[in-house]
Amino acid sequence: MKFGIYSCMTGMAWGGSEELWYQAARVLQNNGHEISVNFKWWPKMSYQLQQLQEHGARITLREQPPPFWQKKVHEARQLLSPRSLPVTPRNAQGLAWLKQSRPDAVLISIGYHPDQMLVADHCQATNIPYAINVQCASNSAFIHADRINVYRNWYQNAQRVFFVSEENRHKVETNLAVRLNNAEIVCNPFNVRLDCLPEWPIDDSVMRLACVGRIHFQSKGQDLLIDLMRTDRWRQRPIEIHFYGHDQGNRRQLEDLIRLHGLEDKLKIEGFMHDRNNIWATNHGLILPSRYEGAALVVVEAMLSNRMVIVTDTGRNSELIDDGKSGFIAKSSTVELLDEAMERAWQQRMRWQEIGKLAGLHIRERFSMDPIGEFAKRIESLV
Repeated sequence: MKFGIYSCMTGMAWGGSEELWYQAARVLQNNGHEISVNFKWWPKMSYQLQQLQEHGARITLREQPPPFWQKKVHEARQLLSPRSLPVTPRNAQGLAWLKQSRPDAVLISIGYHPDQMLVADHCQATNIPYAINVQCASNSAFIHADRINVYRNWYQNAQRVFFVSEENRHKVETNLAVRLNNAEIVCNPFNVRLDCLPEWPIDDSVMRLACVGRIHFQSKGQDLLIDLMRTDRWRQRPIEIHFYGHDQGNRRQLEDLIRLHGLEDKLKIEGFMHDRNNIWATNHGLILPSRYEGAALVVVEAMLSNRMVIVTDTGRNSELIDDGKSGFIAKSSTVELLDEAMERAWQQRMRWQEIGKLAGLHIRERFSMDPIGEFAKRIESLV
């Protein structure tokens, strides 16, 4: 069979939201299926797209810049007759891609729930079944009333709408004011080895928490930790927070805020680390003050590594963690509620290793240990 994958991501050349469909596509290729991918053009193709292409996938890069000579001709024509040029229909490339690749079914991957899915219109027009994979939803972005019917049409006419958490499903249904009876919950792939449980850090004189995720205040909320740790109570306690992750716009502010408040001995920026197992070998737990999430994989990875977690009540966290038993949940992403959850965790710091072991048991009961294989089967079932 032929499967098409349309990624709506436009903000970067690759991201965590793409890993589920990418790894499932590799499984589908190994199962003998043909894969066609429509992805935004970037100056350098990602390693993952190259891998798919090397194994036979057809890669279509949309919104490519025109050749230099064509750009100059276009600019000259605009100067001579700015109103005479025809307007190209938005996302016409999506229809051309469908006609060329002729997939039996299409998976539309969106990183954020308000993302445009104009290709869904083309799927409906050409009678190609499609599914939507929503990787993240939040309460900070709402679909405008004059677009509600368009989005309802996209979501309700999909064969399946795959969410990564019930909380995200609820947010989208509330946003659209409809019940999505075609919704299902899926799991994302994790990046730690199940057979590699890191030893507990030898040094317990200072408790170390890892804050793992892209440095992006709007979503990950690292700025909340500045306001938390600058208080006298946390300054005086033997605790450190180590930040791991790529910069996505706020690393400079984070560095400057740490210096501004004299927190260099409490907050440390470690950069991105490919081997997640090394993170948990040197940290006693995870802290993630997210303002919104789809399903934070680092929570899954920390729990699989037998580490206690301190998180906000967003994404899939409440589905995976028993508050006060296998982790600690702040009811919302405010400094006051984060402080309350941190204090509860601190009072049980001598039990963090025991709590982490319970977290390891819970996550293996509540999260798929083969998310890629299961998702590949769901894609196959679209036909």
